[in-house]
Amino acid sequence: MTKVANSKEKKVKNESKVWQSICSVKLAVIIITILAVSCIIGTIILQQRTSEEYIAKYGEGLTKFFAAIQVTDIFHSYWFAFLLVLLCVNLCCCTIKRWRNTVLQIGFLITHISIIMTLIGCFIDLQFGEKGGVNVYEGRSVDYYLNRADYRKIPLGFQVYCDDFLIERHPPKYRLVTFVKDKDRQKVLPVKVGKKISIPGSNYAVTVKDYYPDAEYIQEPINISSEPRNPAIYVQLLGSNNITAEGWLLAKDRNWYNDPKGNLKIEYLWADNDEDYEKLAKNAGKSAKPKLDIIIEEKNIYKSIAIEEGKNISIDSTDYKVEIKEFVLDYAKRTTPLKVQTPINPAVRVEITGPQGVDSRWSFSKYPDYWDKAHQTKYKDIKLSCYVPDDFSVTKNKLRIVQSKNGKQTFSYLKDEKVISITDWEIDKRYDIDKTGQQIKILEYFPSYSLRREVVQKTSDNHEGHDHPPGEHVGNPAIFVEIDGPRGKVGNWVLSNNPPKWYPDKNFALLYERAGMAVKDYKSILRVVEDGKTVLTKTIEVNDPLKYKGYVFYQSSYDPEGERYTGLQVTRNPGLIVVYSGFILLCVGVVFIFYVKPFLRRKMKKGQKVESYYTEEEIAAEHID
Repeated sequence: MTKVANSKEKKVKNESKVWQSICSVKLAVIIITILAVSCIIGTIILQQRTSEEYIAKYGEGLTKFFAAIQVTDIFHSYWFAFLLVLLCVNLCCCTIKRWRNTVLQIGFLITHISIIMTLIGCFIDLQFGEKGGVNVYEGRSVDYYLNRADYRKIPLGFQVYCDDFLIERHPPKYRLVTFVKDKDRQKVLPVKVGKKISIPGSNYAVTVKDYYPDAEYIQEPINISSEPRNPAIYVQLLGSNNITAEGWLLAKDRNWYNDPKGNLKIEYLWADNDEDYEKLAKNAGKSAKPKLDIIIEEKNIYKSIAIEEGKNISIDSTDYKVEIKEFVLDYAKRTTPLKVQTPINPAVRVEITGPQGVDSRWSFSKYPDYWDKAHQTKYKDIKLSCYVPDDFSVTKNKLRIVQSKNGKQTFSYLKDEKVISITDWEIDKRYDIDKTGQQIKILEYFPSYSLRREVVQKTSDNHEGHDHPPGEHVGNPAIFVEIDGPRGKVGNWVLSNNPPKWYPDKNFALLYERAGMAVKDYKSILRVVEDGKTVLTKTIEVNDPLKYKGYVFYQSSYDPEGERYTGLQVTRNPGLIVVYSGFILLCVGVVFIFYVKPFLRRKMKKGQKVESYYTEEEIAAEHID
């Protein structure tokens, strides 16, 4: 044994200090400790967020410091990758130093190689892997995805179609919630027909008198007074052979109707006196126009301009120029002519020219913050806000129905913002609308329009034409509740997912709402098309993705409102096969160390000296006494 010890000491002296440092266990412990601390910091500090989010949370100075040392994206930073490479080198050197060509060291060799492979796989994934997402509308396709870090478009090299999107739902559960305002207390009650339940700490009691598993309101327009408190007319718009549109127009509420196909707008106006009547009937007036607000808060700049395609605006005291490139009333149908669009999702596209070049972005009237949150912009200090009036129309023809308290009632026909003709009208008579080829008929007039509501139970016949698979109809349950309180008993129907019903003293309310998770599962039928040919079709769901050419498409989200698109998470992990191979080798090495190696040792002949069974190198490597 003295020979072995002397040989080992001699070998250590001959090794350089650099080699000893690289091979030391101390270095491995230091690297692993730094990696562990880095991972903890990476879970505390938000990763891969926008600079605005970091500034709002940590301040501008700390945000710049974090960006400089790459703390905002630790796992893709150069220093984190360097630590992985250094740990890998340390393990390789340790393996080479300790390796002796013996059978008993096979387990040691395999486990070290497995860890090295795992580290290499992680390094490949962190440096060359990709992660992002994309929304695919039902019946459409995409050939790109948006990078998670900066929302850049990354081409796929093939197309992914969403042929269909399916949702499975749990049977819904409902609960009855009570709220006592002066006590600021709410309580969930069981829904049991005929059982009276007192509300603790109050003088209210609730009794559920009846229950409909599927109910609906039937609304009937009624006139409640001869005084013109809420004037309304029922209008029919007729083509050559049929009725093209009909409905109520309310002078003090929704008083207009746009007919893009007929290039016509109809509006109903009420005048309380003769002076107002003359103005409304004979003056064209000016319609409200869409506006674009340009805001730079840091420089206290607020500029509002009318939206006109091709218009250029220079922003005072800045180097910015804004050009209005496109205006649409419905972003989803922006390729169709503007005059046939309806104002479902109005938006304006602008180009901002500044020191960093041109920045093109959309501003949505109903979703003002969407573009800034979903896309990277060059000029983050510029905020855009688009305003489009609810009754805005680009039609050239306008029919104004004017009615006064004194009994006067006329049609004013306008073209290009000019009054062309004025005609008196009567109930239940047809009138030609100038040269538009259309006719108008007013069937009814209510001075005080109101709605009478009645709750009725639906039958199976009422479900025809609804957009749901057979046998999967989800009803809209309702309960008839009697509330006993300070002002006596009050009964009312409460429908699920409707606004709360208040007791007459406005201190007690009931809400019948859906509780629990309604969606059970959601799936997408995806089809991969390359070079015009379908190469793969698969129905994906959570944890069952589609894989093609190294890309993995996971089902991650969907459109919760209209269920029109599916949200896909797209990943590409080139180092994954290396990591899995490392895991497999690790299992093999552990089995060898704990089972095979002890078995080989037991094979030693009894009474045989260690020196006769092992070589000096094996004894030194295995520390055998």
